[in-house]
Amino acid sequence: MKKAIIAFAALFSATAAYGHTPAESNEVVSAALTRAAFYYDDLREGSSPPDNDPPPTTWLGFLGPETNGWTLAGKMAAFDRYLSTLVTNDCKSLDYFEQLYAAVAVGKCEEFNYTNSASAMKALALNPKGVFRDKAIDLAVRFGGVNGTTTAFVETILTNVVEYDIVERGSAACQYANSLLSHNATNDVQRASCENALRMFYRLRLNEPSGTEIVDLLFLKYIEGYAMSSNRVEFANHALAKSNCAPSDIRYFTSVTNQLLSSGQTLPWINFGGGDN
Repeated sequence: MKKAIIAFAALFSATAAYGHTPAESNEVVSAALTRAAFYYDDLREGSSPPDNDPPPTTWLGFLGPETNGWTLAGKMAAFDRYLSTLVTNDCKSLDYFEQLYAAVAVGKCEEFNYTNSASAMKALALNPKGVFRDKAIDLAVRFGGVNGTTTAFVETILTNVVEYDIVERGSAACQYANSLLSHNATNDVQRASCENALRMFYRLRLNEPSGTEIVDLLFLKYIEGYAMSSNRVEFANHALAKSNCAPSDIRYFTSVTNQLLSSGQTLPWINFGGGDN
């Protein structure tokens, strides 16, 4: 454990956090991540954490009280600097404890809904030697909001089948589709961003891993006439033809095709994407 903690010194830049040295920043973040890691280990093993250790379920519990000249804001700045190191490091070469701490750090960004970590999560997702990239992608998209920057980021993930595996691409697709489904555009700029994102999904609808229920629901919400169209039949057949189609998607799209093909209606083709799309 001592070796793992000392190794954090290499992870921090020479910039001090709120007047503290990099070594002091290292100590603060190392202690927080170690305490959190052991806390969850104790819970998994059925042990009771020490009474004097507050649960790391708040920023104060995670980073600890203000001591030795460290304010909570200063400790958060040190944590931010730790996150920034993950985006440039060869994280895959980190030892077991360092990767465990990285997992705890990314998990805390999710638990605390830490939107300030959006740029760090995006950079970690784009790091060819990053770890926990599926979760980093999920958070980058969730925290990034619906806009042109996030759309370009998601398209980068979805179209790079060499760099990103099916889980990572699925994380990007599902989270952004979720964001769009819950998005409430209130002005022309936001509506244009939503339209641009929808067109990106439609262009890539026959790519992996787009053939999922949530993408179909996205098209149902935003594309007029899609519900009873040949476009939807095409999309459903694409989803069902995938060798890795999830059981829930098989049930969903089987129901969709049965409904459409037995409707007795002529199913028109909707020219949504332009050209023959």
